[in-house]
Formats: sequence, structure tokens, C-alpha cells
Amino acid sequence: MFCLCLFVGSLIVGTSAAPAANAPRDWRHRIPSSAFQKTAVAEWTSPLVQPAFAFEELIYSWHIQKPGDTFRLYLQAVFGPSDQTDWLYAGYWGAVTEAVTNRQCPTFDRGVLDMDFLKLTTKATGFRFQVRATGSNALAAPPALTVVVTDNHATTAAPRVEPERVDAPVLDIPLRRQLDSQGRWMKDRCQSAALASVMEYFGKSVPLEEIVRLTNDPEYNYAGIWPRVIGAAREFGYEGYIERFRDWTAVRRTLAENKIILCSIRLKEGEVKSPPYVSMGNHIVVLCGATEDGRVVVTDSALGKSGRGHLCQWLQSDFETVWMQTKGGVAMVICPPSGAVARRVTALPPFPKDRVISAGDDH
Repeated sequence: MFCLCLFVGSLIVGTSAAPAANAPRDWRHRIPSSAFQKTAVAEWTSPLVQPAFAFEELIYSWHIQKPGDTFRLYLQAVFGPSDQTDWLYAGYWGAVTEAVTNRQCPTFDRGVLDMDFLKLTTKATGFRFQVRATGSNALAAPPALTVVVTDNHATTAAPRVEPERVDAPVLDIPLRRQLDSQGRWMKDRCQSAALASVMEYFGKSVPLEEIVRLTNDPEYNYAGIWPRVIGAAREFGYEGYIERFRDWTAVRRTLAENKIILCSIRLKEGEVKSPPYVSMGNHIVVLCGATEDGRVVVTDSALGKSGRGHLCQWLQSDFETVWMQTKGGVAMVICPPSGAVARRVTALPPFPKDRVISAGDDH
């Protein structure tokens, strides 16, 4: 018989000490549509944003005003007075004109904009964005933007966070395989399958090919950059944003709001103790919850064929390695629609003691 152990949802979480100096430090900012100024015909530019500290990395997501909006986005990093990059191409949305195939990531002497991730070798002090309308649909207003900047070598520690009581649910998020509506496998569509799982959790079933149509970036020939996944969610009626998670307090607080976290992970062979597969390249899984006895539960389309991807368990220390340490805790957060009720798991099987580690069966 299958033995179950109960999950207790309410517990004390928090950091007991301040993070050490030289640890990564993040700063979050939202640029509302109203902050952009019209600087030319069909062109809007945001004000210069200067974070609380100089930064080496920047990630972003856009929030379209209405389905069908069409634009190209550009980013400029600022290092000092009269010292900034050119406008770096940061992606597009909608039916743009003059589409480019085999686009190369913008590189410059101090870094690269790797499709959706600004990586710098010299710390910047600020940034701004520019939106250019392009396409048959007139753009009434630019999208809002969510931005997270990171200093990977902070000289001062972040303030201590006192423990707090958080209801930390494990959410019963269904498994969607990387299959289209005809049952055909769609290679490397983990981000679209993850979004499909989230929408199904909230009560909307969408064929995978309809999601892929929005998440796929034909200019970079890439299956799904982060802003496009957030944009796809918005097209289907769900708000979302890019985020970094550095601790489990923030994870549990987000889950307690019935928000769903799509984690960016990567696993090298032999890197952790007891993973569900031997190795995994860049991959997206849906985080269902974290238990008080040190387990993390995910929905994982890489294990779709066997069915092991529903409520798949990791050791928390292992998952922290492949997500928070390897990928800097980058995630896409999808917000619940009004009135959505959390579907909680009340019991979980024990962590598999004799787990057979094999390759992912459906990714």
C-alpha cells in the first residue's frame, strides 16, 4: 500500500542572520506606461532609472496594455555622465514588420544583452528603455516594465529579515506535457508547457501550439525568452512578472498569495544528491511548494511521458543548487485571476529513498 505523510502548511520561516557581504543583492523596479515620454513618432523613451547601487546584471519583463499590441524594445545601460551604450535590442512583441531571422545578441566592450538578460563586465549606474511601435496595429501606449538589477559582489550586506509566520501551501498544479493538441511532441517547449500547467490550474486549458506561437522567438530562433512567456500569459488574461528568489521565505510568501513560480534551472551530472534525472540543460519547471521537512515539489514536463512530473519531489538543498545558486533564483511569476481559489495538496508520499535516476523522458 502507498504510505502517505501529512504536510503541515503553517510554519515559521525567515533568515536568522544577515546575508554576508559580497553576496548577490537585487533591486526591483516597475516602470509604468505613464512614465514613458514620446520622443518621436511611434517612439517612447523611459526616464533614466538609477538603482540604489551599481549593478552587473539586469532582467526584465514587459506588460502589454492590450492583446495585439506590437512593438520593439530597446535598452540602454548608463555608466556615468555621457557614458552609455547604444540602444541595445531587447526583443519584440506582436506582428512586427521587417522581422529579422538569425538575429545575433547585441555585444559591446562592457557586456552583452543575451536575448533577455543584460550581463556586464563593468558595473552600470543606471538604465533606460525605449519602445518603438512597428506593425499594422497602432500602439496607443507603451507597455509597463518590471526590472530586476543585481550586484553580484555587493560590498554591504542586505538588512536582516526577521522570521515571520507564513502559510506555506503545496499547490496541486497539473502536469501538461510538451505535446500539441494532436498529441505530437514539441521539442524544447518546457516554458510553454509550464505556462499551460499554470493556466490549467487556474481553470483555462489552452493547446500548447497556441502558447508556443507567442513564446517562440523566430528572430533569435529560440523557444521562449522570459519576457515573451510573461507576454503570452498576458495575452491569455493573466498578469505576471520576472523575479529573482534568494531564499525560501520569499518563495513561501509568493505561494501563499496563490501566485505560481516558474523556475529556471540547470543540472550537471553528479552535482546534487538525489535529483529526478541525471542532468538537465536550461529548463523551466513549475514550483508547487516547499515542505517543512526539506522537500521541494514541482510540476515538470521533462517527466511527462512517465507521469513522474506531477508533484515531483526534490531535496530542498538539491533544488536550491540547481535554481538559486546555478541560475540566480530567476523565475517568472504568474498571478492568479480574481477569485481564484488555491488548490492545495494535503498529503504527499515520502521522498523516494531508492530513487532511480534516469534521463528526462519527455523534454
